[in-house]
Amino acid sequence: MALQHDDRLRALTRQDVDFWADLVDNILIVAITDRQGVITYANDRFCEISQYSREELIGSTHSIVNSGYHDANFFRDMYRTIGAGELWRGNICNRARDGSLYWVATTIIPKMDAHGQILGYVASRYEITELMNTRDRLCELAETDTLTGLLNRGGFNTALADEIAHCREGGAIQPALVMFDLDGFKQINDVHGHHAGDIVLRAVASRLIELTHPDDPASRLGGDEFAVILNRTLEDMPLDRYLDRLQAVLERPIDIETVTVCVAGSVGAVLLDGNDTMEDVQKNADMAMYAAKRAGGKQSQMFTRTLRERAQARVTILSEARCGVEHDQFEIYYQPILNCRTRQMDQVEALLRWHHPERGLLAAEDFSDVFTDAGLAQAMGPNMIEAFRRNVAMWKSHDLPPRQLAINLSRMDLIRDDYGREFEAALRHSGMAPDSFVLEVTEAMLHGRRADQGIRHLRELAQAGFNIALDNFGRGATVLNHLRELPFSQIKIDQSMVANIVDDRGACMVLSSLIEMGQGLDMEVTVEGIENRAQFDLVMAMKPERIQGFFISTALSAADIVKLPTYFD
Repeated sequence: MALQHDDRLRALTRQDVDFWADLVDNILIVAITDRQGVITYANDRFCEISQYSREELIGSTHSIVNSGYHDANFFRDMYRTIGAGELWRGNICNRARDGSLYWVATTIIPKMDAHGQILGYVASRYEITELMNTRDRLCELAETDTLTGLLNRGGFNTALADEIAHCREGGAIQPALVMFDLDGFKQINDVHGHHAGDIVLRAVASRLIELTHPDDPASRLGGDEFAVILNRTLEDMPLDRYLDRLQAVLERPIDIETVTVCVAGSVGAVLLDGNDTMEDVQKNADMAMYAAKRAGGKQSQMFTRTLRERAQARVTILSEARCGVEHDQFEIYYQPILNCRTRQMDQVEALLRWHHPERGLLAAEDFSDVFTDAGLAQAMGPNMIEAFRRNVAMWKSHDLPPRQLAINLSRMDLIRDDYGREFEAALRHSGMAPDSFVLEVTEAMLHGRRADQGIRHLRELAQAGFNIALDNFGRGATVLNHLRELPFSQIKIDQSMVANIVDDRGACMVLSSLIEMGQGLDMEVTVEGIENRAQFDLVMAMKPERIQGFFISTALSAADIVKLPTYFD
């Protein structure tokens, strides 16, 4: 190989040699070093780009232009390669004398003597700064949310992985992941349009940046969901104070052209210790965020072991419930409701019971998570309708008078687009009419995410002929507009309004007023929670349409309903 090179060089004229030398000097950055890496030659292009004179470069090592961009492993690998007499290629970021950075594509060739011993090294480079800057800009764009300028989900995942790795090295500050989404955002989109929604998202992003240290990554994960990884911020502000301030800035009004809108946040936070995986950390923060949302929103929740245990318990109960559906372990019980005028049971409330193979007979409150799972709720629907058909037919065969069936809808039922159509079709197929059912909803189901969708479906159910009742009336704040504007034909006053009426005149007056208000709105009123004769007598004197409670009857199986007297005395 060396002889071939010699032959080529001998063939070059002096003019050729000058031409190639000028070409190399104009294009390539060339340096020659001895075996120890001390520069013995630097061409004009090297001096020009590094801004060091030839005198400053010769006698120095390449550490004079070291930018600190590359770690020790990078250079260790390079020196191992050329020290073995092999050619090395790579891209290096250097620092010029004025502090500016420049990139060079580099080839380093070991100079060997006739015996194969390394005499030194020849480094030839050409500048690729603009190419590398373009690469960095493209990478940044790939990890940036174009609407807000925050990191997108991909950029966030990279930042979170880096932070978890740093946690394993230890540090004075324990970092935290904070995730939140916006309560009320969908309504803004629906009422004012997506342009207004974009303005809100940009405003939230701007406030998040103002509140957070510039070194802490902030991200819009998608839709109205945001995340921030806190480290430097916590040097000056404890986490609980940050969460309070975050909630405050989110709730500040936002001007959108001619209107002003308000949102709030459901915020979840988890401390990072480096032991969990990235997926676990995100899942934990998400769990805390949805705990805040289930608690009513507009608040922050820290992830705790209790939340984890609750989540694990939920996974277990859902798994067992799927098995329970397959093995027909669920049964409908019925609690009779007394008509105060006729003294007959003209309604029964359907209450699901679970014959659990290990825990015995469970009431619905013991497996409430089942009703939040769309797949399970949908799977149980046909079985329940078949049970209604079978039980109604049995009561009819015993000459019992017709009774309306009161059913508690879940939030999942109410927001599901096809629930009403499927339910009505299944009833008609089973020979039952919608007007023989009372569908009970609570005030809480008319708020929060997708509430407008639930309200629309409620109106559709009423138009289909179902009776609609507002359950647990009086327990919390009820929007009176809902009573006037939504198709309620009945209200059920919560048992908490009955508990103290025997000994508390004020409580008695409040209950009486609620009954009068419901009847004034042309609704039938049911009072729940009647547990003794004294309560029964007081409430009967207030003349509601119906009474329900243990004093009338506990929840019974369909067969036991047949044994009840037809008249209550």
